Amino acid sequence: MLWSLILGIAAGLLFGERMAALQPLGTGFVKLMQITIFPYIVVSLIVGLGKFSQAQVKQVLGKATLVMLLLWAVGLAAIWAFTLTLPKHDAGTFFSPALVAPATQIDFISQYIPANPFASMAEGNVPALVIFCIALGMALIPNQSKHVLLDVLDVVGQGLSVISKKIIALFPIGIFAMTASTAGTISQAELANLQVYWVMVICLGIYLMLVLLPMLVAAITPVKYRDFIFVLRNAWITAFSTGNVFIVLPVITEGIKSHLRKIKQSDETSDHIAEVLVPIAYTFPSLGKLTTLLFVTFAAWLTGNPVGVEQIPNITLSAMLSYFANVHIAIPYLLDVLKIPADSYQLYLSMSVLSAKVVSPTTVVYIFAFVFMTIFYVRKQLHLKRIRSFYYLSLLAALLPACMFASFTANQWLAKNTQAADEVIANMVVADTVPAAVLNHVPKSYQFGDMALTNVDVIQKRGLLRIGYLTDNVPFSYFNQKGELVGFDIALAHKLAADLGVKVEFIPFKKPDLTEYLNKGYFDVAMSGLEINVKDLARVRFSNQVMTLQLALVAKDHELKRFAKRDDVLNHKELKLAHVEYGALLSKIKNSYPQVKPVSIPNIKAYFDHPEKYDALVVSAEAGFAWSMFYPEFGVIVPKGAERHYPIGLAVARYNQDLLSYINGWLEIQKANGTVSNTYNYWILGQNSQTRVKRWSLIDEWRE
Repeated sequence: MLWSLILGIAAGLLFGERMAALQPLGTGFVKLMQITIFPYIVVSLIVGLGKFSQAQVKQVLGKATLVMLLLWAVGLAAIWAFTLTLPKHDAGTFFSPALVAPATQIDFISQYIPANPFASMAEGNVPALVIFCIALGMALIPNQSKHVLLDVLDVVGQGLSVISKKIIALFPIGIFAMTASTAGTISQAELANLQVYWVMVICLGIYLMLVLLPMLVAAITPVKYRDFIFVLRNAWITAFSTGNVFIVLPVITEGIKSHLRKIKQSDETSDHIAEVLVPIAYTFPSLGKLTTLLFVTFAAWLTGNPVGVEQIPNITLSAMLSYFANVHIAIPYLLDVLKIPADSYQLYLSMSVLSAKVVSPTTVVYIFAFVFMTIFYVRKQLHLKRIRSFYYLSLLAALLPACMFASFTANQWLAKNTQAADEVIANMVVADTVPAAVLNHVPKSYQFGDMALTNVDVIQKRGLLRIGYLTDNVPFSYFNQKGELVGFDIALAHKLAADLGVKVEFIPFKKPDLTEYLNKGYFDVAMSGLEINVKDLARVRFSNQVMTLQLALVAKDHELKRFAKRDDVLNHKELKLAHVEYGALLSKIKNSYPQVKPVSIPNIKAYFDHPEKYDALVVSAEAGFAWSMFYPEFGVIVPKGAERHYPIGLAVARYNQDLLSYINGWLEIQKANGTVSNTYNYWILGQNSQTRVKRWSLIDEWRE
């Protein structure tokens, strides 16, 4: 198995993306391994518990609970310690709909109450199935005729064991396929996105797997450090290769029982304890699963809202409850608790294959440690009065800061070589363009009013579409690092001009001048994240909505808590809110709350130039997140209870109905063919904002 692992990595590095062809073989291997798992859990728990006496069950489960609590305590302490190794970061991220989405509620009742045990088995609901088996096994303990059922299940268990051993013979093939496809297809961009997180996870995983857990076992039980590592090697390698702990549960059980026989510590009770506790340990939150807490803290750090010390108790409690379920339920739930954008979970998914290379083997080591410690606790063979105990406990305490220092040093170096958030958005470009001219003023020839009435025929005859844009209106219209005018609306403008078969010219305007400039014909269409509002409806004509935006506040990161709730915002003695285009809305609020003082500013950048003059900036959440990438010391918040959406669209002069009809029909076509959604995904959500580089491989390097 070890050679299969090594050869798989070598094949992935040698052949690169060609190894993707082996992925179905690896997937089939995992499914083959799962054949016996659910029946194994049912049989092992019912038989294991059923054979105990009531006194033994109370003794075993009580001591197992204490051991589990001990491992949780020391493991969580180590995990939170490693969050201190995060470096300083130029934070900022694209908008995510998670900002306004309601928090995900985990249905713990359906997760843990097996209303239909057969459905739980069919749906893969392990916690509910385990609870049912525990209940049935304990119900059989006082039953005088239980041996009739237990003998049958025991025979079934032996048959499952034979099947598992036959399948284990295929382990090398499956390990090679899984490792080669992963090593060959993981992209450099995916590695770069999470390199800081990956360093933390590797250092934490090394500490948990090679230091904390094995040294704790060696310090207080008769199992030696070297023997502990040796007995778990097969299960560890398989879990590392497949990223799956579930399929190695029988291997773990047999490994524990085999080692106890080897050191002459085996008896019927210890075998039963192993059979019962292995599936229970898998169901309860393991230290392997809990290592993904690092991703939650990493995501908070990445978005500019690092987890504070005061949040640790709440996050820990939420994690312990949610990690009883699947990791892929727990992480989105915790992200919602911390109001971290949901696309952070997509980032986790993109690296879940690599993360599993630490999570799964750490879980294997945790299960071995938990079961060994419980068995020797029940046998009253735990002790600390030995030189070996002092040696290992001192060593694991000393190695924690050493591993943390290694993580911190590596992350500091990586952070210096990571592309800053503002560089990403500043280098975005419009993919499909037509010949364009970008002006910084309105030409005098446009100021005579003779171009006020414009229709599609006029635009096509002149061969030029004139678009009004707002300057520095990120992410709708702004200048990138190359000095090119780009953004969501600019991309749509190029598409509109291409479909009309004309060139495009961009003319700047300020929001208060919109009505005058349009109706005098300074430009044909205005488009720059324009709010469709009642005040302007009587003076200009708006198209059908392109999309809706979420109103939000922007402020310094350390001041965001002041605006967490609507009442918090409105109860300030005096509140200066800067804005560009929300005068009508803020005037209504001021009438009810005189302490609110709206301050109109010429453009959004004016707020960031002098933030000390205002308490916060009123802006769309979509724009606020984009601006936070340029100014990472600022954050975005939607006060709870003050959620408000508003539509944006294109605007034309009041009398240009022909042009308006064309634009409305054109917008419907672009929505139907996916142009609007693709443009939204790129400019607002930041999807595919960085160019994908072909996966490097040795064979391609040699050919070049």
